[in-house]
Amino acid sequence: MPFIIAHPLADTLRSALRAWGLAWRRLAARAGSACPACGGAARGGRLCEACAQDVLNGVLDPEVLRCERCALRLPAAALPRDLPAGVCLCVDCLLHPPAFSQAVAAFDYEPPFDSLIQRYKGEHRYVMAGALAHLLYCAWMAADGDAPAVQALVPIPASRTSLRRRGFNPAGELAAALGAQARLPVLRTALHRRREDGRRQASLGRRERESAVLGLYACRRSLSGLHVGLVDDVMTTGSTVDAAARVLLQAGAARVTVLVAARTPAVPQRD
Repeated sequence: MPFIIAHPLADTLRSALRAWGLAWRRLAARAGSACPACGGAARGGRLCEACAQDVLNGVLDPEVLRCERCALRLPAAALPRDLPAGVCLCVDCLLHPPAFSQAVAAFDYEPPFDSLIQRYKGEHRYVMAGALAHLLYCAWMAADGDAPAVQALVPIPASRTSLRRRGFNPAGELAAALGAQARLPVLRTALHRRREDGRRQASLGRRERESAVLGLYACRRSLSGLHVGLVDDVMTTGSTVDAAARVLLQAGAARVTVLVAARTPAVPQRD
């Protein structure tokens, strides 16, 4: 009969390392630094207060319509007709509801703040994960309302090609920084990729993205009853997070909320 031997020393060591990591992040958050956006005075590698407010104004402005499901910015003319009062959905979410319940983004992926993502990923500045996580956390808290609390964070796994090119997983580092701020566990290895095709998502159109992510992800563990926060750096068509959310729900998750640093505005579809 199989049995498990407890290792209290290992558990104590893991707890101590987690506590040390949190203490280090809190200390680093007080240190002076240059704002990644304007170069002015800031703290802990985050944006200065003025730039952070400029970023968040874009997603918190009550005059700006957004799909309440996928966070896509909507012109008033793009709203489907005959929606119930108080409901704001894009056509895609109305006709083809995604697996996730809600998406929260810190800003739209367009100038001037798209440069934050470009520097984070293109210049391999993974230390900017803290700045992006802080913006996302603020937007998340503002948008959360009465939604059930997220209990764990799961990052979208990077491809091997991406890991070799960048040296880190942008979604993974963002999830780690967000988890530290929100004091939530990060299940880094819960999702894994079942195949590698070498294609970059940024080079694919909507239909190609949808095809590329079919059966792409699998879940390594049971998520029974958990409200999961699915973390990615940029959400474009939503195909990636939708495919991942379906896998998390199949693994027992009760609900999936998508948390992304940036949301790409609507783009023309390509065949």
